[in-house]
Amino acid sequence: MIINYPHKTGTHCETASTKNLLEFYGFRISEEMIFGIGSGLNFIHFPFPFFTKNEASLFRTVPTSVLKNFAKRINLKVKVKTFLNKEKSMKKLNALLDQGIPTGVVTEVYGLYYWRAIMPEWHRFPGHHIIIVGKEKNEYYISETDVMFSDHSLYNIKYEELKEARFTNKFTSPKGKLFYVKSIPQTIDLKLAILKGIKSTCYNMLDIPMPFFGVKGIRFLSKRMLKYEKIYGKSLAIDNLRFQLLLSEEAGTGGSGFRYFYAKFLSEAAELFNDNQLFFLSKEMRQIADQWRSFAVETLRYTKVADNGYDPFPKTATWENLRQKPVNEETDMKYLSDMIFSIAEKEEIFFKELREWVKTKE
Repeated sequence: MIINYPHKTGTHCETASTKNLLEFYGFRISEEMIFGIGSGLNFIHFPFPFFTKNEASLFRTVPTSVLKNFAKRINLKVKVKTFLNKEKSMKKLNALLDQGIPTGVVTEVYGLYYWRAIMPEWHRFPGHHIIIVGKEKNEYYISETDVMFSDHSLYNIKYEELKEARFTNKFTSPKGKLFYVKSIPQTIDLKLAILKGIKSTCYNMLDIPMPFFGVKGIRFLSKRMLKYEKIYGKSLAIDNLRFQLLLSEEAGTGGSGFRYFYAKFLSEAAELFNDNQLFFLSKEMRQIADQWRSFAVETLRYTKVADNGYDPFPKTATWENLRQKPVNEETDMKYLSDMIFSIAEKEEIFFKELREWVKTKE
């Protein structure tokens, strides 16, 4: 067992795991700063069935990319490794634990028994980050950062179950990916790292030429929603919206959550730079996050989640009051599409302003 590992829950599995790992080595930094420097904010819409029978909008970058971007920008030495062989992936994990190195692994959430207990069978996500902090005979000890498990300290899991959770039969398989810290830099230019992180995020949201990414992707989603019923029929069109809601607000940190997260990063950066303009931009991002939340609320009402008995996470407190409110009869797919289009317009203006701010600091 690795002694004194700072097991704490957090906002986002990757940033919380990274934060705890760094704290173990004596380096304290906020999740928001890791997220912003690591360019965690993104948007991509897949106009085809992705995880399930539904289309998917993702608000995050690929697993471990925040860690790798963050590490590169502060000169932190980390190792990220994938495997083709399951046994070799476990052998490497064991070797690191034997050296007293807390080791992160990326898993399919449904492969972890404590996640299966609270989620429907069809829900799969192969990008969940956990930290392994010990091993005893055939069992491993997991530091789980998700707030839904805040009443527990560590989880133990059998060798075979952890091994299988690290691999799936799909192209989105984590492939046994693991990560760990090799060394911490003695000095860090945090301001420079922030500027690099913001600049990269602006590129991701504004400049990727494909129509499914960034602001273009949000606009694409707006137009795509109007075609759902023609493509899928009424029932599956509603299912697509429900899945959108699940990804963005209930099953993980997504639409409004990541925008609030990024706003906090900008606010923290504004204090460091002593810059009122950046603080103003952080308030603008909070307003955009409010719009994503409003979209989620209207989507919830439109799809009549409570009436249809669709409740994948019945203990989720966020929506309890909203479920009691009547459906807005004026809400329809066009109304929801217009909300998304309006968000795209505001995000485009926002990221252009943010990029101009970076130019004044370079």
